[in-house]
This record gives sequence, C-alpha cells and structure tokens, in this order.
Amino acid sequence: MSLLFLPIDIDLTDFKFIISDRSVQLKEYNPYWSSTPIDHETVMHNGLDKVLEKLPFIKITTLTHKIQQLKVGGHVDVYPSMTFEEGEYEHIKSNEPCGYRIVLNGKNNSLKINNGKTWVDALLPTIPCCYLLDSTKAIHSVEDDYNRETIYLRGFIDGSRHKNLIDISLQKYKEYAVTLL
Repeated sequence: MSLLFLPIDIDLTDFKFIISDRSVQLKEYNPYWSSTPIDHETVMHNGLDKVLEKLPFIKITTLTHKIQQLKVGGHVDVYPSMTFEEGEYEHIKSNEPCGYRIVLNGKNNSLKINNGKTWVDALLPTIPCCYLLDSTKAIHSVEDDYNRETIYLRGFIDGSRHKNLIDISLQKYKEYAVTLL
C-alpha cells in the first residue's frame, strides 16, 4: 500500500491559531497562497508548541502559515530542485508519506488527490484537522476555498514515532485514507 493521504489522530479541538499580520503577501511565482513564516514567538503565543509536540518531528525546517488566494492546480509539494538543508530531501523521500499539514479553516472537501487513475476527494473528518500527505508523490490540488488557512510543516522526522502515528491514525481514519492505485 502506497499511502498518499491520511487524517492524523491528534486532538485539535481547543487549538486556536492567531497570527497578528494577516496581510496578503503574494509572491509572483506562487500567487495561490499568502504565506507567512511562523516564528518561535508565534508558536509559543498560540500553543502551537503543544500541537507540534504531538507530531514526530526531530527538526522542523519549514513552518509556514498559508492563506489560500486562488484555486490550486495539480502539483506535488516537495521536489528535488527546492532548497533544503543537507540530507533533508533524501530524508523526506525515505520516510514518505511525511508531509504534515494542519487545516485551521476552510472546507473539509476542497483537497483533491490523484490516486494514479483518477482525482478523488481527500476528506477531512473535522476542521481544524491535521493530515499527512506524500509530499513527493501525491499529485494534489485545492479547489477554490478562498481564505482556507493551513499550517505547512517540513523537516526531519523520527521514523518510529511517525510509523506509530500512522498506525494509530489508520485505525481511526482508514475510510479517509487515499492510496496510490
């Protein structure tokens, strides 16, 4: 089974993320999202540190708050020509799926994944919700969900904790899982 997408079983019921600067910062090469790096102070002020403790990261290299501006066409999140820390791309590839994302606000059915044969809905059981994506193989798109808010994470993970979290999440959310056909 090649897992492309899975909601992650962590409790976000009481998590309220607030970022002070919500101004749109469109980048010419990526007009789909307004992206703001999340600094340490914001992590601590919002209780994001408690959420991050539940995820299997050894080191987070990218932590970004994104607000959707436009419909996003099919793409993968991580590819070899991006800028990485030494060994990061190889680490990600060897631990896929390991693209953790947290949807803070938006529709539960706007993420679409190509399973190798067709596009399918990648449904979220609740909002907010953490999910896992194969960031190097899962071709995905996001329907028009203006102001959808997502926290994007990338980095080095603890393989054992990661596998355990996937196993627990598959028990709870197996019907939501999307696999490569």
